[in-house]
Amino acid sequence: MPRYHVKITGKDYEAMADLVRIYKVHVARHTVEKLAKGYRVDAHADGRQIRALESAGYKIKRLEDLDKEGKVRQREVRKAAKKVPAAEAIQATTMARYLTVDEIEYWLADSAKTPNDTFTTLITLPNPTWEKRTCHALKIGKDVGSNRPAIYLLGGVHAREWGSPDILISFVRRLTHAYVANTAITIGTNTFTAAQIKKIVETKDIYVFPQCNPDGRYYSMNTDANWRKNRRPAPAGHPQPSCVGVDINRNYDFLWNYPMYYDPTAPVVNSTDPCDYQTYIGPSAVSEPETKNAVWIFDKYPKIRYFIDVHSYSEDILYSWGDDDDQTSNASMNFQNAAYNGKRGIAGDAQYKEYIPATDKTTAVNLANKMKTAIQNTRGRVYKVEQSMDLYPTAGTSDDYAFSRHFVDKKKSKIYSYTIEWGSPNNPTPFHPFYPEMAKIIQEITAALLAFCVAAT
Repeated sequence: MPRYHVKITGKDYEAMADLVRIYKVHVARHTVEKLAKGYRVDAHADGRQIRALESAGYKIKRLEDLDKEGKVRQREVRKAAKKVPAAEAIQATTMARYLTVDEIEYWLADSAKTPNDTFTTLITLPNPTWEKRTCHALKIGKDVGSNRPAIYLLGGVHAREWGSPDILISFVRRLTHAYVANTAITIGTNTFTAAQIKKIVETKDIYVFPQCNPDGRYYSMNTDANWRKNRRPAPAGHPQPSCVGVDINRNYDFLWNYPMYYDPTAPVVNSTDPCDYQTYIGPSAVSEPETKNAVWIFDKYPKIRYFIDVHSYSEDILYSWGDDDDQTSNASMNFQNAAYNGKRGIAGDAQYKEYIPATDKTTAVNLANKMKTAIQNTRGRVYKVEQSMDLYPTAGTSDDYAFSRHFVDKKKSKIYSYTIEWGSPNNPTPFHPFYPEMAKIIQEITAALLAFCVAAT
């Protein structure tokens, strides 16, 4: 049955929560708009869901057929790959098309070669994927020192978000090229001076893991353009295509077993059903090789103080927490306190709000605003800086896991963590827009990441 990109309008909070609780619609969470009467969200739904929603009184604006247009994107990628060979797909400052799975690994490894080999290191990650692919990360940083802050950039977690690995390859290529050439980087009206580039490389360590989920990306680019999960084999007796895979960004060890922690009526965007097409959380926390690799980097490099997970779409820069509204006054009301189990996840209520120290929130917002400004200075797009929680809470996500590590174990570094949701809901096939638009997005998010690396201390 065809799936559609839709805009759904409902009369109140309960109606919008029911999109997840009852109708199992995949909502692009941070597209929520407060209207004079009710709310509107961007979402994906099939014909059966659309008919049920219309019967229940929702207003539906049907946009593109995702499967049909996804095949168009796939053909464009194949055609572009034939016209632009791998060796020409990316230059120092520009990219010609979406990169394939193999090309991302090629260009990451290439960035560790001469003349970059004096300040970069290619890292082989320990856990092969279900389809036996080996993943790599790249460390950028010259010299060593006990007080060097480390920044961890992750991408490619969700298979259909084709632009995220490309953004991180662009970031790597531009930063390393500028450092070797001792030149500035100009993107829009942003200028990152040669001195700033030198300071990033010589006083900080950057860990870049651009392609967390290569199996899923390959499947999305070649078979089902809207595939989100990894490619964990389906459980025995479940031959349906949707029964393959786990949502990596619901598999981290933060309130993973969400039915135990959340209010039963909370519209948590997670699923315990192995055949859920979108958000199956997996058989256990950190069960997946892709999740294990992402966590391994945190454990292997304990000086990491900042983390950004690059996703799409909704033009947002999100900071913790995602499980409930933030509060700064009651430290005992926190994710580790079992007294609050069964009470989390309802936006705007009084029974539970997640504790964040006021100074941490101030720091998180200030750094997020540096990225927002850099994005706006690129081509005028205005991203929203906001807490990750909105009408729809999450559990088991990378950003909350990263921020939670220090609260669970005080010996671990405090990590300020973010999710960037690049790209507008108004783009057709917004998870993988037409490449001329994606090229502009790559520029603005590359600028945001450079601004963050300048500002992080």
